[in-house]
Amino acid sequence: MSVNRIRITSKAGAVIALSVLGLLLAACSSGGAARKRDADGRIIPTLAEQDPSSTLYAKSVGQAARGECDSETIDVLTCFAYRGHGYEGAQMALGQCYIAKGQEAEGAEWVQRAANSGWPDAQKLMATFYLKGQGVDRDAVEGAKWAKLYTRNPSLLSLGVQPDVSIVQEFRGSLTSEQSAVADQRASSWVPSYWTPTSVIDRDVRRSCAVEGRRRAPSMSDIESVPNPY
Repeated sequence: MSVNRIRITSKAGAVIALSVLGLLLAACSSGGAARKRDADGRIIPTLAEQDPSSTLYAKSVGQAARGECDSETIDVLTCFAYRGHGYEGAQMALGQCYIAKGQEAEGAEWVQRAANSGWPDAQKLMATFYLKGQGVDRDAVEGAKWAKLYTRNPSLLSLGVQPDVSIVQEFRGSLTSEQSAVADQRASSWVPSYWTPTSVIDRDVRRSCAVEGRRRAPSMSDIESVPNPY
């Protein structure tokens, strides 16, 4: 929305400008419910309006976790996942969507990209994949490695989050002492690696997560930017 900047020079003009600004902000809100206002009467932006990109990211990841993986959700997750390091949550969620759609090998590949960077939930999923042979060849030793990495994950422990140790218990009885030692050695020598895309995604897919940046509350400079009708 582009408007010319004109100073408000009359009381009537100021009143009209304030009304116009209020209508513009109301038009950008969702639904017809009354909006909260600050002490100066200005509409307080919702969290979604303040940071639409993060809101879209969280919404899409949540949809993937629930198995709600339509083409739009996959496009959004792909766009975020292709941003690389820092978007491991999108990479894992994209993998979950592919798996939900029966594309297990491609799904496991995306989950492993997130796991390789140290994403805890992705490491836990990889342990399950290797145990069951889902999207990867069944390999109890490799699965146990991922289970150990998950339960020792420093990003969980530093926050005081207790990992789900039941994933380790699932491997008990399926490994010999020698195999368990190999899995422990693999986990001890593991170092994180961060996936970098080597191809360019479709323009429409890139556009799927290209939303407006963080919004701020309106200021007097915004009011001055509303055209004076006189």
